[in-house]
Amino acid sequence: MKKKRNSVIYKSYRSLVQAKRFVLNRRGDGVHSPYAFHLITKVIRNPYPYDCFRFLEPKHKELSKSLKDRFGDRAIYRIKRAELVFRLAFFHSAKKCLLLSHKSSLILPYLRATNKFDILEHLAIEDDEAKGVKISEDIGLIIIEDILEAKLSEHLALLEPIIEAQKNENLMIIVNSNNPVLRKHKKLLTSILKPTAYFSLKGLEVFVWRKSLTKGIYKVYSKG
Repeated sequence: MKKKRNSVIYKSYRSLVQAKRFVLNRRGDGVHSPYAFHLITKVIRNPYPYDCFRFLEPKHKELSKSLKDRFGDRAIYRIKRAELVFRLAFFHSAKKCLLLSHKSSLILPYLRATNKFDILEHLAIEDDEAKGVKISEDIGLIIIEDILEAKLSEHLALLEPIIEAQKNENLMIIVNSNNPVLRKHKKLLTSILKPTAYFSLKGLEVFVWRKSLTKGIYKVYSKG
């Protein structure tokens, strides 16, 4: 039987899943890839805040409610999840980054705060046409926060040459898995991306292409 996302049964089920993940990988147990072990224990599970978080937090609190009311789960409005995107972006250390989202995304200031990118491109989904948009193929980090179902194939077509160019290097794609459109088309997205491995977090999916990474799916406990 399909569980409704807002039902008590569904919420209880999700709590049990998170508890299981916490028990299984609270110390990275069972993870044999050094890269995956480091990502889980030192980045995703890192409890210590970065200095920039205290400067970003007031603005986030100010705008998060209006963002939630306007976009719902299409937006990453929870502060812990935005901070996790920051941690992943900071760790990955790509020189070029692409954010696919709405114009008022709160993720953008978190990406800027990393001070890691020579180029940070923001493709707003409200723009009339994605066709003809020129995007660098040597982008090392892509964040897909929001996408319009009517433009799904159009936007995914923009990503394919990047993946093809970077799949043998070091590419990371972070997806807002709470987004109803992205959740609905998860199988299609995964079939197009075909990553070396992906990390399933609470509210985020992290797809990674890396030669030294053991192939597989890593289900990780994370707060937020």
